[in-house]
Amino acid sequence: MSWASLVLIGSRSLVVAVRGGSDANSSLSEDELMKVDRTTRIPGVDVARALAVLGMFAAHILDLDDLRWTDPATYGSLVQGHSAVTFAVLAGVSIALVTGGTRPRTPEQLVIARHQLLVRACCIFLLGGLLQMLGTPILVILVMYSFLFVLALPLLRVPPQTLFIAAGVLAVVMPAIVPPLHAAIGAWGSPYNALSDILINGGYPALIWSAYLLLGLGLGRLDLRSPTVARRMIGFGAGIAAAAYLLSAAVVQLQDTVDPDRQFEPPSKFFAPYDNPGEGFRWTWSDLLGLLGADAHSGTPFDVFGSAGISMVVIGGCLILCPRPSPWNFPLRATGTMALTVYSVHVVAIFALCSVTTRGTSGDYPWQNFWTWLLFATVAIAASSCWIHRFGRGPLERLITAIAVRSSGSRRHSPAGAPQSVE
Repeated sequence: MSWASLVLIGSRSLVVAVRGGSDANSSLSEDELMKVDRTTRIPGVDVARALAVLGMFAAHILDLDDLRWTDPATYGSLVQGHSAVTFAVLAGVSIALVTGGTRPRTPEQLVIARHQLLVRACCIFLLGGLLQMLGTPILVILVMYSFLFVLALPLLRVPPQTLFIAAGVLAVVMPAIVPPLHAAIGAWGSPYNALSDILINGGYPALIWSAYLLLGLGLGRLDLRSPTVARRMIGFGAGIAAAAYLLSAAVVQLQDTVDPDRQFEPPSKFFAPYDNPGEGFRWTWSDLLGLLGADAHSGTPFDVFGSAGISMVVIGGCLILCPRPSPWNFPLRATGTMALTVYSVHVVAIFALCSVTTRGTSGDYPWQNFWTWLLFATVAIAASSCWIHRFGRGPLERLITAIAVRSSGSRRHSPAGAPQSVE
């Protein structure tokens, strides 16, 4: 099944959802919904989302060295993987906020909220598929992002403590379960290989990244306007990240004993090959030791815990530094408010750059440097500030909100008081 087929299926689902009905007697318009949203957003969450998007800019544009904790010169590589993880955690936070925050919606309201989230997921899936079809070197996160929306639907009334425990269990269990699942799905052949690409394979395996969604849902059920909650988020996040990376660095020494030639592979490298599904998957002691690493996008337990901890520090820090809207944080708030639009435009811009340039002998494009990232970041922040000042919401965010609200068939009971949108 090709990306074009997936996009076609997604677009048909979206049309069906949109045609599901519109209520001529609805008392709350899309514009009124957006007014409420602008006055009740949490500034720190928008700023954190902006930093995540700008970090993904850097990961896609800069030629970054591997992160080495003993070498401060490589700390810029923290954006690799961690920016996308923060973006995924914030997806959970925003879904929690849009469905009531500390006070989950009533069952009747949740029915409408789930419908709107499902339509948003269809829209984002369609958009992500279209961006993926451009063929840029970017790992487009939006398709996996849409699957997280769907995963969240039955979890909207789960208490935060349960969500945190479930996130921890998934972080430990999923990296070990994914390889045999990959082997099984690979044995089924086409069209199931496309499903494996989304759920299991690639840089954003949804089954593993679901741990970030659950973490974000739990955080979004806390009182994020409380400085105490933000400080605890920073403390717990720093502790989790430090423990994960230090423990990984300690136990990885076992690799020198079991595999002195360092031939081990991370989990993403020892999946069953699609062209030989009958061979299943190979797991040697050397391969299993790959689960002890903590490299970005490796999908190991240590990577998941470490990246989740860093995202908690970033979000908590933004909540502390930006407790309320102000002129100085408006540019980043504006960028975070229309993060979906900004992210999509940057993918199209990189597609344009790739179309008019060629890779050098090193394999890099000539525009892969700090100045290009600075230009992208500056234009994104300036354009977002002007757009939000004039229109209040990004174009893609406005469009998806209008489609989701219209498709629900009853805007009167939509989560109008929600403090965040989910894009």
